[in-house]
Amino acid sequence: MDYRTLLNYIHTLTQRKEKLNTRLFIFTFFLVVASILWYLNKLTYEYTTEITFPLRIENMPAGKVLVGEPPKEIALQVRAFGYTLLRYRLGASLIPMVIDLEQAPMMPVSGSDSKFFLLTSTQRAAIINQLAGELQLGSIATDSLHFEFTSLVQKKVKVVPTLNYSIERQRMLSGPISVKPDSIIISGPRSIIDTIQEVVTKSIKLDRISSIYSGMVALMELNQIGFSHRRVNLTIPVERFTEANFSKAIEVRNLPDTLRLILLPRTVNIRCNVLLSSYKGLPESGVVEPYVDFNELQPGVTNRLRIYTTSRPYVVRVIDLEPKYADYIIERI
Repeated sequence: MDYRTLLNYIHTLTQRKEKLNTRLFIFTFFLVVASILWYLNKLTYEYTTEITFPLRIENMPAGKVLVGEPPKEIALQVRAFGYTLLRYRLGASLIPMVIDLEQAPMMPVSGSDSKFFLLTSTQRAAIINQLAGELQLGSIATDSLHFEFTSLVQKKVKVVPTLNYSIERQRMLSGPISVKPDSIIISGPRSIIDTIQEVVTKSIKLDRISSIYSGMVALMELNQIGFSHRRVNLTIPVERFTEANFSKAIEVRNLPDTLRLILLPRTVNIRCNVLLSSYKGLPESGVVEPYVDFNELQPGVTNRLRIYTTSRPYVVRVIDLEPKYADYIIERI
């Protein structure tokens, strides 16, 4: 076979392949179109299929609380046109079916006083009323729903704030941090209630508080537990302070009536931070009292006693004492 004959042969094969590809494309195109038309025609027919709907349980029986998680789904046999079912299958948002347990005729499980079941057939009318008009209920595939209840109990518990805060310079707390109410009534299953000693607020962060803070804060929710209050008022009292220096006589505590203790020195210099509102008349006010304790006496070991102070909380914060120890002489009366 010469060169020219070979070229003609290759050209003929190429033309035949192109015709075959064109015919195959045309066939595939019409096959797809026919399939789509056939499928669209089928969607105009009515079908029955099973769809699982989300389930919402409402209104527990009076004086009862549910143990564990309630049923979340209910399966229904529904009838509708194909295009309607296709829309649901492709992810249409399903409205939850609602069952009101306060109105539902629940039956006890044999041998148990806490477990009950509900025949879903008793809820047929309620379910039909909740279905979209384009869906017709055939049957309820989920034949029963099971629940476990326990008696509702109540308990009074303390509210504890959860705080992360800082105070502006030259300011200090002028009183205890408080919440109002400081305790609430919680209710729920006894098995859970008995383990709860307090409830806490949601965490709150406050930076550089410069004056009294007051605001509402929510409580942290607890699963299956009801609260008499969902929010409490939080108060953080903050006030400006100043530094004070003064001298005061040292008191002797726990001294027997038959003895007299002479201290050297008899006074101590006190340096402290004090609220501005309490600064006036500070040495005589009694908010800071220096003292030594006779019970700490160790004759033959040391002839000194450590000086302590008592101070009124949230009014004075003692920074330093000078001296920190006092010598003593014991005399009998």
